[in-house]
This record gives sequence, structure tokens and C-alpha cells, in this order.
Amino acid sequence: MNILALISAFVITSVAYVALRPLAGRVGLVDIPGGRKHHTLPTPLIGGVGIYLGTLCISLLSPFVMEQYGMLLGISAFILVLGVLDDAREVKVSIRMALHAAAAWVMAVQAGNQLQSLGDIVFTGPVLLGVLAVPITVFATVGVINAVNMSDGLDGLSGGLVLIALVCLSIVALSAGQSTMLDFSTILIFSLLAFLALNFRFIKRKSAIIYLGDAGSTLLGFILAWLVIAATQGESAMIAPVYALWFLGVPLIDTISLLIKRPLSGRSSFQPGRDHLHHRLLNAGFSKECAVMILYLASAAMGGIGLLGYFLGTSEGLMFVVFVTLFAVYMLIPDQFTTTVSEAVPATNEQ
Repeated sequence: MNILALISAFVITSVAYVALRPLAGRVGLVDIPGGRKHHTLPTPLIGGVGIYLGTLCISLLSPFVMEQYGMLLGISAFILVLGVLDDAREVKVSIRMALHAAAAWVMAVQAGNQLQSLGDIVFTGPVLLGVLAVPITVFATVGVINAVNMSDGLDGLSGGLVLIALVCLSIVALSAGQSTMLDFSTILIFSLLAFLALNFRFIKRKSAIIYLGDAGSTLLGFILAWLVIAATQGESAMIAPVYALWFLGVPLIDTISLLIKRPLSGRSSFQPGRDHLHHRLLNAGFSKECAVMILYLASAAMGGIGLLGYFLGTSEGLMFVVFVTLFAVYMLIPDQFTTTVSEAVPATNEQ
């Protein structure tokens, strides 16, 4: 993909935001301060729409990208519309999860993009999923969607974590000579950069101009899940699944830990609370900007480990054991900085 096309993706996304901002308030796509949301100004929830439009417009110019990712963009449109409805009117969690699962099923069955093997993670050869391929694909895809969505709690955090994962995938695609995946990933990266330019808290900017909203975070989660599965499965696989697991390390570890800890404490897994990793950093005394940078560095470090393991041909089983060990260590860290949303610690800009 030439640099002019990539710059065009950035520009189209930026122009989309300028055009959509006046419309956001009229259709209810605005995040209003209040309750657990302590930002100071109403903020448009149009991040995902702009990213999608920028990615779609440039992808349409490439027959190879559309041939390989046309169905991804089509199903992503469904995910985006569902997210917009959720941002504007609030869709019940059960309905939203069911529709995400339906989209994942279409991806697995109709597009044939499914997890068929977990790789050699137990030192005995590839773990083949057989008849469990489709249900595990659906479960994993919904899991990644929610991992990205649940990391959307500080300005620039969710988008930055996805950006790091996409950069890792792009490096693998470049090394493997997978030009179409590289093209699509870099188009998405430049559209995402346009969003982060308006969402990230720069030194002189005290708050985000736009938010991803559920539409944006679920859109990015679904696309990321699709790309990771495509990169690790089938005849065109570029990388073993366990290496890609490291690219998504921070949001996955945070989300899986909450899915375990919250039910054990008698709470719903999807109940809002101040027990996310970024909340724990805030409660430990770090500023919002510092917390975001710490998680960026952690995500980049984990992505770097995944890339290093891939290029060195490190045992898949060893990479998996190390990842599980890291997760176990995180689970054992005391929750002394964690509080619930009803406690006195001020809430952050959680969308």
C-alpha cells in the first residue's frame, strides 16, 4: 500500500469526524458527564464510525484487499451499527452478546475464518479443535471484542492497545510476504491514528475531543479477532497462535482476570467497577496520562516478546507456559488498590 493511500485514510477519517460532530448530538451519540463519568464536556461517540469510513474508503480502491477482506468489512458494518445503537439507546448486554456471537458464527462458518488449531502449546503436537472449532471461535471472538471494549476506560488507552497489536501483526505480515494483510492492517492503523490524534490527551489538551464509544471498541475488537485468526490458521497462516496471544496480552489478561474474580466475589462479570488494570494504576497514585503510557509500554513489551519468540522460533509450549505464568502472577497481586464504582474514589472517563 503506497504512502498516499495511507495518508488518505488518515485524512478521510479526520474529515469524517469534522462532518459527524454536529450530527452526533442530534442522534444521541454524545457521552454526557455525570454519574461515574467525570469528564467535563459532552463528547461525541463517533470514533468507530470515522475509523470504519476511513478504512472502507481506501480498501475499496484495492481489489485484492476487498477480495480478501470484503466480508470482514461487511460484518464489521453490522458490529458498528449495533454499537451505535448501544451508544445511543443502550442495548441489553445479553442481546448485544448474542448478536456479537452471531457475527462471529458468520465469520467462522460463512467466511471460513475459524480456529482449527491452538498450536503445539502442550508439547505433544498441534492441539486440533475438530468439532469444537466453531464454538471455540465464537467464544474467542466475543472474548476479544469484550477485552477491547472493557479496556476503553481512559482517553487513548483502547485505541493505543489495538494500534500496538496491529503493528505487531503488520511486522509479521511483512516478514511473511503477506502483502494483502499488510495493506489492510496499515490502512486500519492510519485510520486509527487519526482517531488517536483527537482522543489522546496531549500535553496541552486536558480531555479527548471524541470517544470510541461501544461502536468503536467493539468494531476494533472484532476486526482484531478476525485478523489474528486469519494470521494463525489455515494454509496461509503466518504465525503460531501462541505468539499472537502476546500481541493482545494486556487487554486479555485484564479481562480474563475480571471474568474470574468478579463472580468469585458475587458480582456480575459485566458490572461496572474500578477493578480494571488502569483503575488499579490510578488508585495507586498514577495520573491518567501516566497510567496510559504504562499500559502502552506493557503492551509493547508483550508484543515484542511475541515477535521475538516468533523470529527466534521459540517453542510454542514454552511461550504458552510463560504467558500463563505471567497471568497467574497478575492474579496473585493483592487488590489493595481496587475499589468498586460506589466507593469514594472519583471515576474516570469510562465510556
